[in-house]
Amino acid sequence: MAAVFANALETIAELSTSQALQYLGPIWGGVHEQLQKLPRSLVFIQPLVEDAEERQLTDQAVRCWLLLLKDVVYDAEDILDEAKTHELVIQRKAELSGRLRSKVRDFFSLDHNPLLFKLQLGKKLTNVNERINELIEEMHKFSLRAVENNIKPWRSRPQTYSYAHESRVIVGRDVDKEKLVQMLTRDFFYEKVAVVSIVGMGGLGKTTLAQLVYADDRVKNHFEQCIWVSVSDDFDVPKLAGKIIHTVSGEICDHTNMEALQQKLRKELEQKRYLLVLDDVWNEDFQKWDALRNMLLDGGDGSRILVTTRNEKCSRLMGAQNPYILSGLSEESSWDLFEQKAFAVSAPKPPTMVEIGKKIVKKCQGLPLAIEVLACVMRCKGREDEWQAVLENATWKLQHTKNEILPGLWLSYVDLPTYLKKCFAFCAMIPKDHDIEELKLIQFWIAHGFISSENGIDMEVEGQEIFTELIRRSLLQYDCRLHASENRRVCKMHDLIHDLAHFVLQNECSALLKSSAATKIPIKPRHLNLHVGENNQGDRSIIHNQVDCSILHTVLYCRRDYCVLSKLKFVRVLDLSEAHIDELPASIEHLHHLRYLDISFTDIKRLPESICMLVNLQTLKLYCCYKLSELPKSITYMNSLRHLLFDNDRQFEAFPAGLSQLQNLKTLPGYTVGDDAGNNIGQLKSLNLFGELALYNLQKVKNADDARKANLGNKQNIHTLKLCWGKLSWGPADECCSMENAEEVLQALKPHNGVKKLIVSYYSGKQFPTWMREMQQFQYLHRVELFKCKACEELPPLEVLPCLEDLSIREMVGIKHIVSNRGGNAQQTFPALKFLELKNMENLEGWCVQEGREANLSLFPYLIWMSIKGCHKLTTLPQEILPRLEDLKMYEMDGIKHIVNNRRGNAPQSFPALKKLWLEKLTNLEAWYVDEGREANPSLFPCLIWMNVKGCPKLTTTMPPIPTLQELHMENSFCEAQISSTSRERRFFKHLESLQSLKIYSCADELVLLLQDEEETRAMKSSLQHLSIRNCKQLSLALVLQNLKSLRDLRVNSIENLVSGTDEMQGYNSLNHLMIISCKNYTGASTQGDCGPPFLKHLDVFDCDALRALPMCPKSLQALVIHNCQGMESLWPEMGHLTSPCNLQVSNCPKLVSLPDGMQALKSFKALRIINCPELKSFPEGLQQLLPTLKTLIIKGCQELERLCKPGGDYYNLLSTILYKQVGQPEEAIRFPHVIITDAKQALKCVTTKRFLLSIVLVCAIASFINFLFNQFASQNEQDFWYLPPT
Repeated sequence: MAAVFANALETIAELSTSQALQYLGPIWGGVHEQLQKLPRSLVFIQPLVEDAEERQLTDQAVRCWLLLLKDVVYDAEDILDEAKTHELVIQRKAELSGRLRSKVRDFFSLDHNPLLFKLQLGKKLTNVNERINELIEEMHKFSLRAVENNIKPWRSRPQTYSYAHESRVIVGRDVDKEKLVQMLTRDFFYEKVAVVSIVGMGGLGKTTLAQLVYADDRVKNHFEQCIWVSVSDDFDVPKLAGKIIHTVSGEICDHTNMEALQQKLRKELEQKRYLLVLDDVWNEDFQKWDALRNMLLDGGDGSRILVTTRNEKCSRLMGAQNPYILSGLSEESSWDLFEQKAFAVSAPKPPTMVEIGKKIVKKCQGLPLAIEVLACVMRCKGREDEWQAVLENATWKLQHTKNEILPGLWLSYVDLPTYLKKCFAFCAMIPKDHDIEELKLIQFWIAHGFISSENGIDMEVEGQEIFTELIRRSLLQYDCRLHASENRRVCKMHDLIHDLAHFVLQNECSALLKSSAATKIPIKPRHLNLHVGENNQGDRSIIHNQVDCSILHTVLYCRRDYCVLSKLKFVRVLDLSEAHIDELPASIEHLHHLRYLDISFTDIKRLPESICMLVNLQTLKLYCCYKLSELPKSITYMNSLRHLLFDNDRQFEAFPAGLSQLQNLKTLPGYTVGDDAGNNIGQLKSLNLFGELALYNLQKVKNADDARKANLGNKQNIHTLKLCWGKLSWGPADECCSMENAEEVLQALKPHNGVKKLIVSYYSGKQFPTWMREMQQFQYLHRVELFKCKACEELPPLEVLPCLEDLSIREMVGIKHIVSNRGGNAQQTFPALKFLELKNMENLEGWCVQEGREANLSLFPYLIWMSIKGCHKLTTLPQEILPRLEDLKMYEMDGIKHIVNNRRGNAPQSFPALKKLWLEKLTNLEAWYVDEGREANPSLFPCLIWMNVKGCPKLTTTMPPIPTLQELHMENSFCEAQISSTSRERRFFKHLESLQSLKIYSCADELVLLLQDEEETRAMKSSLQHLSIRNCKQLSLALVLQNLKSLRDLRVNSIENLVSGTDEMQGYNSLNHLMIISCKNYTGASTQGDCGPPFLKHLDVFDCDALRALPMCPKSLQALVIHNCQGMESLWPEMGHLTSPCNLQVSNCPKLVSLPDGMQALKSFKALRIINCPELKSFPEGLQQLLPTLKTLIIKGCQELERLCKPGGDYYNLLSTILYKQVGQPEEAIRFPHVIITDAKQALKCVTTKRFLLSIVLVCAIASFINFLFNQFASQNEQDFWYLPPT
């Protein structure tokens, strides 16, 4: 609350300057007199507000008084900002259209007449002063005391505390973690996809524990796919399905069509053993959970869904058999956690403070969140009396408040300095479980004036320190799943801490987040978040009917109803990102108080020149506005602009002339160099830029003198620099611009020595400048990218850079060696490198220029990930052991014949840490070792878990012993192998005892036939669960299944001799899923009349033209998919024996004439899809009885069936209860909503009236005439001014 006073007082100080008082001089309105009264009142109240804030949790009367005080101070701030902004608007108009003309026009304007404005301002200030005086009179009955403890600057506290990427290890949870890992990876569940839940009250650390389990290597190695979804209190099934799809595939999925979602989700999860974490679930609606669960059942056996929830009923509803009830920490663990956070490392711990601390910990009742937050508070208190005051605070007596605010958390808020309180409270505007981005949040703070600009420190730097302090106090926490770069911090806020922030800001903000609950709007909200609520028809009227838009300061996620924009008189922050607009609403230019405008992800094609009338605008976001090709010329007048944000990998054709006028500009991701003086590289000279800077079209820099005008050496706050000779940072070869002076230009573009990331592309010089060869120049450099610098013949000495962690070199065709330093004496090169990418280096021959030097170097001692592609002349990997390499990818490497070329014989392990190996299109690869006799070395890949060998036809050797290998994929490899001639001591699969998944595609038949050998498969007999075989002429599935007893998932493709699957699989109990694809002789006929695998759950048959009818399937079958079987005439005679079928899909079977009888007994049948089966004329009687119970029905490409299912057809009335149905193609099925809103009906009626049409014609005619006059006027006055501001 005191923060609002600070903002108001700062504004009053600005208005008290001689220049402002001259403009607002004493007139009839008494502006000067009222300005003098206001600060006296605010200064009198300010010391008492701290006490009122602390007491509001226990005293409702104080809280009500405080809310009234906040409201009047907000109004005061708006009035003062209005005065300041009015002056700025007048100045901007004078700049644009001439000072005299502007003054005359404003005098005769009702909106900007200075006399009228001063009268109104004086009246408003008088009203505010009267309201404050009334509150002062009322204040005396509360006996508030002055509190001075928060006046001291928090910056005096130690700043050496390290918050960097803690693994979030919670003391005392090791046992809990081990039990959960056991439940997920080893325990037996009857369900194919089982639910495991963590249940406990808020603040116990459920999410953190789930994160630790999720990140455990045993869990990662056990599951093929790990997915994390934050749910919170909005269990929106389509949204959750979209999040899961996005996590798995990387594709943004915003469908609301449930059929499209379920198809996509089932495809992504199909037969994969996955772990899905649903964090913070509150849902108690079984139908919602059942709808989501049905889409998750296609995962592989052993899939798990881990749920965290506070509600045990929710856990039971989701089917968790044995919920894991999480209890509080023991007293010992609680103290360990408190001690770890409250005392500095190696600092003395006075016995009296330890005693007090243990009593404080006991009051936290074992809640890790409360302990951690409170410990961070105590860390800042160095005296015993301060600790005693916390222990004796009256707040502890409120163990159960109706606001559910934990006493320990409330004390942590009370302890915050004033300027931290306002910044912390505003975090309530970010919805629960959403990422909190540092830069975005700081821009919000600055827009609202929470950060002072008086102390000479950049407001962005000040904001970073505040963000750091909130992390240090554990009010914000790093999400350990988010790998944010060191220059872009991303945090989360715990739900209970979010509740605390919302309590503080409760009557000032409204977030329309619950789609199912009625939205409660404060009487006078200042901040509005429409993130979810605006998607509901019922919420559309909320803004108009319940909110006074004229007092709003923040509107986030406004994506429709843009007519409300004209009412946002005092709005500071406006978020229109993802709005469906192609032009900026005209009313935007009148939002003179606007500081932050986000129009990212829109189809806007141009920005109006009138945008310059946003005289206070500090941040303009244009991310992913791909149709926006240029910036308005008037942007150079926007001298308040601090952040102009757009994607740094796209460029505007040209920048407006005079960008150097924006002296407050801090962020400019990219700049395209032009030919003229107004947009050349010299425009950057005086700009103090932060963060990233990309320079394009550097071929237009005439010489070194011009390049030095950019003044890059003095831009100390640039951490990422991209230099591109061309319009693109990537593209075809003809984009590279040749220029004779490229070398001297690059030499003159020397940056400061604190740059952390450097990218150079399309550079046409033959050598890099001297500054790229100076070790001290790049002592902090973390990443280097060199792209298409085709003339360069030698790399700079990157190997000596002490902090280089990430190196990417692509399409540098002149480079022959990576290490070119001929005179270096270093025994260790690339001492910190972790990630290395080499791509399309056509002439790369080796690693070091000096032959033999490589053998004496420790070339990549810390390398974790390496990808090499298209380096055809490279014949070897580094000779030295790569001790930490975990992931190796090699593509299109014709020169590689052996993976290991080390002939010295002194290396016990060649790849001691390697976990993933991908070899693709190594057409000349022959063996793993040069020395064939060493192939049996068991230490070649001692930790390898995953291997993909694809397109290596000459690889003739057997697999080396890899006892840890879990997944092996071989395709178009070992094609020339003579496996049968191999000695039994060195058989192919003999030493793969951990193998769980095996895929063999288009390899030698001899290799596949080894699966029929009992001795060969003995090692993986009990471990192999997934087997996929493609393109094999002769294979006995009976022998394969007999040898592989643990197999659960079998997929065969193009097996010529497969005729009947059931005969070969009879009695095979483990098989759950069978897929048969393109087996041209497969008829499905059974000579024994049996039902195949007795526990088969899923059967898929694709592209088997010889199939006429399916054999009898086992009663355990749950899902059947038949696709493109041209000869298929029927399924089975009857289906009544099946006990749990859920889904049936038949598509592209032109000869199918009937479905089986007996389907009325299938009580669990949920979904039926019949697609492109034109000969299917009707449903059997049993299925007709079942139709009303279905949840999904799709009929397409079946003309007669479609007729029966459409209105007037025999089946139409049976389909009314089906949740999702589609009959015919989507464009044929025109659906109307069940309820049409009254307003919509009236609008529809209005549109169709003649009067409306005539009105539209008249308006268009008038508009066209006005536009004609304006164009004529503009052409005559173009030389005088190009934009006439509105009056």
